[in-house]
Amino acid sequence: MRTDDGLILIAHRIPAAITPLGEWLRDIAHRVVLVTSDEAAPGYADAFDRVVAVASYSTGDAVVEQLHRLCRDHDVSRIVYGTEEDVLRLARVRDRYGIPGLSGADALPYRDKLSMKERVADLLPTPRFHRPAGPADAVAFADRVGWPLVVKPRFGYGSRGVAVVRSPDALLRDIASRPDDDVLVEEFIEGSVYHVDGFMQHGEVLFSCPSAYFNDCLAFADGRPLGSWQLDPGDSFAERLSAFAVRVVGLFPATGFTPFHLEVFRRAGTDEIHFCEVAARLGGAHVFETLGAAAGINPVRTWYRRQAGLDEPVGFTPSADRFGWLLVPPRPGVLEAVDGPPLPGFVERFHVSADLPRAFGEATVSTDAVMSFVVRGANSRLLRANLSSCLEWATRAMRWRES
Repeated sequence: MRTDDGLILIAHRIPAAITPLGEWLRDIAHRVVLVTSDEAAPGYADAFDRVVAVASYSTGDAVVEQLHRLCRDHDVSRIVYGTEEDVLRLARVRDRYGIPGLSGADALPYRDKLSMKERVADLLPTPRFHRPAGPADAVAFADRVGWPLVVKPRFGYGSRGVAVVRSPDALLRDIASRPDDDVLVEEFIEGSVYHVDGFMQHGEVLFSCPSAYFNDCLAFADGRPLGSWQLDPGDSFAERLSAFAVRVVGLFPATGFTPFHLEVFRRAGTDEIHFCEVAARLGGAHVFETLGAAAGINPVRTWYRRQAGLDEPVGFTPSADRFGWLLVPPRPGVLEAVDGPPLPGFVERFHVSADLPRAFGEATVSTDAVMSFVVRGANSRLLRANLSSCLEWATRAMRWRES
């Protein structure tokens, strides 16, 4: 029998230095069992009495097996998730044991890009897409919609496995290397990419904040930085993006208090907005920090406490300033040092991702970085200029040598 005061299971791989769950959940720590990665586990050792470390957290079955064991052996009230790989697999565990929260059926459209796009294609501008029956079928689709073509995994995240292919031969090679049941091809939209982040509940948007990407989520493949800057309140295009987010959220399964991360395209030379993807979680990289600064709350703390069944008040106090972030990707070679002048005062947070010197290869996902910045600006124009200044600072400060 499930009760409201049973165990609270949390599956969470982010290190305690970034998300101090022990501090945020101190009042219910005696009820928490944390399932985390081998790497993150030591940082949580003093936060909770029970910390379960698993190898290969993001792949394989270890996390789900631990959750099944805990649900079979104990009274479990809640299962809490935070990152993309956990959205669907934890929802299916909830279903099996009758635990409240996001269900498997409701989680699927937030994770399966085919289901996601089918949900909106007749109602919102959406790149044409297709689940190919095989390589030849993918080429035939590309011939209909035009080249280049985007190929992506249906259940991917962090831009892993996303490719832009420009010829039949390249497409045939790409499709042949992928699992048959995890491939989606779609029309390439030339233009800019934006994201809208916020919070939703019961199918309605409670708060939203539109941002423009600095480059795009595939920039890492060319060694270019990734970042974004928040748009000004009252900006006409920002208002259109927020209205678009309201339409999208209304078309997807209703949730409890949950953050959302929506990505859209703006077709080059027009103001046309096209749906790309939506997720029922916080955005990656430093989106959660910039969203929290704009909204005046700690989004992870608030969301985790609400998922745990606590009556956590939510009071948004929007900032007059705008916030952005920048990731500087690695390149093949050895980063010997970062030696620069004092950082500008508009830098809210600066982080070098490893002890130096260290050898790096090419970036493999959109969030790979050797250093990152979180930046403030009085308005969107100044914020974008501040991000460019950070990139110039990083370029001068890094000392690389060939490995």
